[in-house]
Amino acid sequence: MNVERIGEVWDSLHKRHYEVIEHFYQRFFERFPEYKKFFPGSMDAQMKKMVRTISLVARVADSTSVVEPHIERVGDHHKSYGLQREDLQNFKTVFIEVLGEEYGHDWTAEHAQAWHQAFDEVIIPGMMKGLATSS
Repeated sequence: MNVERIGEVWDSLHKRHYEVIEHFYQRFFERFPEYKKFFPGSMDAQMKKMVRTISLVARVADSTSVVEPHIERVGDHHKSYGLQREDLQNFKTVFIEVLGEEYGHDWTAEHAQAWHQAFDEVIIPGMMKGLATSS
């Protein structure tokens, strides 16, 4: 996984992290309105959590001892929603699409591949593990 490319994209958007996440959720709910019921009316706290999580992934995606426990906890906190791998794939698809748009003309296939790998190797497996834990 190309952590350098992941960090490059996220760092370049540092002044706009909340705008990027807001754009993501707007697109996500437009494309998949059935997920809106899982979120509170005010998205402020959710957006802060999302920025923190993505920032962690962008910094240490290749440091499994740091990022995996966090992502598993996120998955554990989402158990009550009955999420499946398909739901996480929907999230991934929209997130990477929006991230590419926000990054602009500098977005390359290498950037896209790095983010796909981050989701496929870190985020989705960690979430699935957290979703599968027994409380």
